[in-house]
Amino acid sequence: MRPSGLIGIAIVLFSLPAVAETTRHHTYFAGTDYMLDVYRIQGDQPGRTLLIIGGIQGDEPGGYLAADRYVDVGLRRGQLIIVPRANLKAIILGQRGPDGDMNRQFHDQPQTGPMLPVVSKIKDLMAEADVLLNLHEGWGYHRPTYVDAQRNPGRYGQSLIVDAEAYTCADGTRLALGRIGRQILQQVNDQIAEPAYHLHYFDTRTEQPDTLHSAMRKTATYYALRKHCIPAFGVEASKNLPDPGAKIRIHQLVINAFMQHLGMSLQLPTDLTAVPEWVMARVAVAGVEHWVRDGDQLLVPSGAPVVVQHVQGNRRRGYTADILQYGGLQDQGRRILVRRNAELVLRHDRRVVGRIQLRVSRAELRPPYFIVEKNGQPVIVSHNQTLQLTRTDQITIRACLGQQETVGKINFKGWVPSGVYNRGDDRDYKITGRDRLQASYSVQGRGQLYPVVAQTAQGQIVAKFYVRRSRSGG
Repeated sequence: MRPSGLIGIAIVLFSLPAVAETTRHHTYFAGTDYMLDVYRIQGDQPGRTLLIIGGIQGDEPGGYLAADRYVDVGLRRGQLIIVPRANLKAIILGQRGPDGDMNRQFHDQPQTGPMLPVVSKIKDLMAEADVLLNLHEGWGYHRPTYVDAQRNPGRYGQSLIVDAEAYTCADGTRLALGRIGRQILQQVNDQIAEPAYHLHYFDTRTEQPDTLHSAMRKTATYYALRKHCIPAFGVEASKNLPDPGAKIRIHQLVINAFMQHLGMSLQLPTDLTAVPEWVMARVAVAGVEHWVRDGDQLLVPSGAPVVVQHVQGNRRRGYTADILQYGGLQDQGRRILVRRNAELVLRHDRRVVGRIQLRVSRAELRPPYFIVEKNGQPVIVSHNQTLQLTRTDQITIRACLGQQETVGKINFKGWVPSGVYNRGDDRDYKITGRDRLQASYSVQGRGQLYPVVAQTAQGQIVAKFYVRRSRSGG
């Protein structure tokens, strides 16, 4: 019994026993708006290689979300090369291409501009592949003859695009693009219950003088066909499909069919179409690492370097960090000197999933000074300053900064952690106002003012502050 509509598309998984997979991940152009992640998944046995490109145009999420899913598959045979987010800047902005259309940059001679490094890397990847799939979304529903304004030969949605019915390479190899494409479409459409959503074959006749689609001569598929003699196909899900998940599933059906055509077998991971639910970021402020979530604040000494080291959430990929009014759209890995209050925005693709406030301390800081968290909020404590600690307070000593000597340990004199062996380094422990303190270590032994000292590995004191113990409430 066939499913009753598009939402009921069946994804054929080609059931297999568990397979071992080898995945290699390379990040290129880190710390830029055009950061590029490339994944190579090697099967247990040698075989042919399929190159999948998603997100070359940033306003087509069905393509890059579908490509992202295949990073987690296991293969029995062959290799996948996956570029889930080819145009990261465009994806963040949700635009086709803020610096121009990346899928019109595949010229024979390298062009200038910010996208050139990514385009050059994709060209290199083509040399490793046997087939290329470029995943897109197009408006309406392609039909070989005119039906109405949404269903006609000029529409791109729900189509499999080739540049020629057949193509003869420079070495005489003949690529039967039409025959392969029609076989794929038959397999795909057999799994789509509603004929209105079937995919149709679309030959743009790119190389012909009378083509209506001469702009396709600058695309990734046409470049791969001419320069690398590999079958290359554009996969266009319709932007007008009734739900976003349907666009992803259309791409999955096509990818699965091509993998079967190439003799590959796979296992798909769990569905990734849900809205991101949580996200955290590891941020280093003046060398001190903090984990922050949506709504948190970070205290930043004026002019201190801030580095967003890592972003993670309930998704495995697709996160970026943007310190507004500094850097670019993608600031992860950049060293940014923050001198005014700012906002750190975390995104999953173009969706904002977290906002963290960077609050700059305007007080004059005379090094050295300490970074301390008090009741969950970071504070700066200068050399020789006193920090109040009531019974309801909790502090965590993080670091001592600004001195020339390397700090080996920071010791809260008179405090000892419970239940663990402590070598006198009290960084990163949670210390409360109710903890027992040894009065003999306090100033003049009165049990009120306790020194906290930063020392070198040789025991030399390089900085200190004081904690005033108060028995009153918060």
